[in-house]
Amino acid sequence: MDTLKLVLTNKWFDAHVDGSKRIEYRRMCAFWKTRIWDKRYELKNVRFQRAFNPPVKFAWFEIIKIDIGSCPIDGWGGNYYRVHFKEVKNASIR
Repeated sequence: MDTLKLVLTNKWFDAHVDGSKRIEYRRMCAFWKTRIWDKRYELKNVRFQRAFNPPVKFAWFEIIKIDIGSCPIDGWGGNYYRVHFKEVKNASIR
């Protein structure tokens, strides 16, 4: 597996595509540990899927690194798995 596949709400999907958000945060729990942390050296790309409103869209980005740290979003205290990815002016959207 070299692509991490994540479903996002419209707000976060659009923020990634327009370049205003370059890090995806996932809570530290057994589920995300297995999908992200344990595979951090294998994962090369992240594919975001825009959910809840048709038509379904996807955007792909190259992963720079995966680490653990805080999240700057208000109300999101504690540490998170953080997926850092490259800024792409024209994300591959389909």
